[in-house]
Amino acid sequence: MILVVAAMKEEIKEITDNKDNDIEILLTGVGKVNAAVALSEYLSSHSVEAIYNLGFSGATEPFEVGDLVLVGSATYHDFDLSIFGYERGQVPGFPTHFNSDEKLIKNIQSKIPQIMKGQLYTGDYFKTEHTGEPCLFDMEGTALYQVAHQKNIPIVSIKVVSDVMGMENHFQSYRKFEAQKGADMLNIVFNKLFIEVE
Repeated sequence: MILVVAAMKEEIKEITDNKDNDIEILLTGVGKVNAAVALSEYLSSHSVEAIYNLGFSGATEPFEVGDLVLVGSATYHDFDLSIFGYERGQVPGFPTHFNSDEKLIKNIQSKIPQIMKGQLYTGDYFKTEHTGEPCLFDMEGTALYQVAHQKNIPIVSIKVVSDVMGMENHFQSYRKFEAQKGADMLNIVFNKLFIEVE
């Protein structure tokens, strides 16, 4: 079975009527703890072949609102034990970056050739300040990768850029995007990956 994971109903409201028995949709709630708990509980009682995380994310330039981005790797931006010799973002006992599964990446790129690629940073606050490197930001993704790593289940993430650091009217622009455009784009992604016959 394929598990599609999202944080908010606003992200998957157009695909919640999925009728495919081989594809389940899990809504976790916002934040790292909610994401990790929901996914862990689900995996404790279900057999899952692969996990696809679909959702919105903030981004730095040169990404633009509406860009579709395939996550190559994910780490935390709000976890720091570097004083003890760990890399910033690294949880003890885990790699600094969790990589998306290569087979899942190739499958997505074959079905959505125009998709961009980027690195994801996860933290428990809505990030609005610009950083020095092109990247994505969310509040759940890396927690999902960490659970998948523990369970040895392939995972990949596709994000639609909802806002860009430093943009004017940042919050208002995000809410406008969240209202419908993002859900429509993720529904297109879902159909290309799981519904349309090649």
